[in-house]
Amino acid sequence: MLNNIFDRKYLSPMAFETRPSLSPRRIFVTGSTGLVGAHLLSNLLERGVQVRALKRKNSNLEIVRKILGYYHADPEAAFRRIEWCEGDLLSPEFMGEALRGVDQVYHCAAMVSFDPRNRQQLFSANVDGTVAIVGEALKSGIEKFCFVSSTAALGKPAGLDEAFIDETTPWENDDGLSDYALSKYLAEQEVWRGVREGLNAVIVNPPIVIGPGDWSRSSSKLFGAAWKGLNFYPGGTNAFVDVRDVVKASIQLMDSPIHSERFIVAAENLTYQQLFNLIAVHLDKQQPRLRASRWMGEIAWRLEWLASRLAGTEPKITRATVASASKKYFFSNEKIKRELGYVFIPIEQAVQETCRRFLEERGG
Repeated sequence: MLNNIFDRKYLSPMAFETRPSLSPRRIFVTGSTGLVGAHLLSNLLERGVQVRALKRKNSNLEIVRKILGYYHADPEAAFRRIEWCEGDLLSPEFMGEALRGVDQVYHCAAMVSFDPRNRQQLFSANVDGTVAIVGEALKSGIEKFCFVSSTAALGKPAGLDEAFIDETTPWENDDGLSDYALSKYLAEQEVWRGVREGLNAVIVNPPIVIGPGDWSRSSSKLFGAAWKGLNFYPGGTNAFVDVRDVVKASIQLMDSPIHSERFIVAAENLTYQQLFNLIAVHLDKQQPRLRASRWMGEIAWRLEWLASRLAGTEPKITRATVASASKKYFFSNEKIKRELGYVFIPIEQAVQETCRRFLEERGG
């Protein structure tokens, strides 16, 4: 049955574009046009597996082509090996077809927003989307499932501005939590529900991810901001990781006998000042000199709130991001180093190589 499961007769011609297969192993990826998802596609293609990737009607596949170009001698040939399926994660009929014959699932799709106006959309994408794919994965009987979560979903002691956090830190509801953090936490709960019902799954929790791709999205926006010039830096501490490590660690966990576990995938804890300084140095820009105090942040997010509503745009900073950026969180990576013997790419190397890509694409 598995030898024939990817034949045309099993697939909707309106939803799927069939690509040549190189290996009997079949892997399904959501969030394939995001930073982690596109790098994951590249790595999987290097390994010779057959990849099926979910996309929306308006997905920008040029981002995938660009990222493949970083790592493949013939990126267009690599791109043609991807079997794209276009549809809605929340459609059971579509997802049943999408997962037919799949061996492994990497669920990378997520909406990242800190704008309170996007709360309903955020929970629909992150929570309802995970409910749907976990349910279909259980029905399809896949071998293994990887959920790419976030350190935002980890427990953080309420009322503390400084904390050491590992995979066992208990979750505490707090008014200061962002909707994004709550949505990722609730999404994880759906994966754990799936585990209790028989799903063979692992969860990875990356912090702020460093890597090249779409400079207008997620953490990659930092490089464009630094290029224009940053005068201020937040006073907090966070963990950072190279996108290649997120992908590599996820694949190693999926290829291992480990299951029903979560892992913080973080290379180093740095202050925001240290990170911003690294980016400035490798872009040959002036380092930010002024620490943004808490009261400055409180004023800034209110002004940005007003400006965004007048302009009809999403705010660049919010109450939640200001609060988070002022706290000193230290994340432990001891578990994944112990279980896999994992060695991370140093963050300075990650920043340097990302800055090089940024400069190349600017023509500078």
